[in-house]
Amino acid sequence: MTSNVRQVAIGSHTIFVDDDQPTFWERVEAGRWEPGTLGVLERFLRPGSLFLDIGTWVGALTLYAASLGAEVVAVEADPKALEQLGRNLAANPHLAERVRVVPRAIAAAAGPVRLGARRKPGDSMSSVLLAGAGETWTSPSVTPGEIAFGIPGRRRFDLVKIDIEGGEYALLPQLGPILDRAAALLLALHPDILQASGAELEPRNTLEILRGWNVERVGTTDLVPARLEDVVEAGPAEWLFTRADGLPPVEPS
Repeated sequence: MTSNVRQVAIGSHTIFVDDDQPTFWERVEAGRWEPGTLGVLERFLRPGSLFLDIGTWVGALTLYAASLGAEVVAVEADPKALEQLGRNLAANPHLAERVRVVPRAIAAAAGPVRLGARRKPGDSMSSVLLAGAGETWTSPSVTPGEIAFGIPGRRRFDLVKIDIEGGEYALLPQLGPILDRAAALLLALHPDILQASGAELEPRNTLEILRGWNVERVGTTDLVPARLEDVVEAGPAEWLFTRADGLPPVEPS
């Protein structure tokens, strides 16, 4: 280990980190970073589970999921975040063996994707909606179908997490291949970024793909039952969607 590697307590586990985010990890250790989110992972993930982490950043939830014994597909398009994610995985070789990193931007179609960050790459706030603001770059893409059909054994996702700073609105209507085999979706919505970007998207329409799913708002310590209409009308928040018809079947290889 180098002198930059440090031990961090996250939820009920301990990991090592080797990135450039000391203030963030101080919040994690103090229990001030998304305890409700960690609780959702604890509810759905166990040894042998499959977690899809879209918008991985430096890997906090990816590493926690792996600590719980889950296998992880980690999707991240920010080059600075990817570099730090790689260092964090290298600091946890026993967890890294359960993680597959997809260094691409998830998008409806193949081709290059422009992203941007208001402050700088790697700050956790990069988005396709910020491609015209601050520093920008281009990432190769991966489609929902490529992710879903590229999983060995065509297994179901026990939990899918999406946190892509406003890019979720354009992605959701194209997410069918993943949702068809997902038991639950942990979705961070950023209507403020969508509004500020001027993108001509109607949240009510983009969320229709989740009509019929059970929905709960993720709080600090608990989950609050909600309706899809509540999701549309709320400000920035995190939501848990679970299938009303139970778990999707495990498909044969």
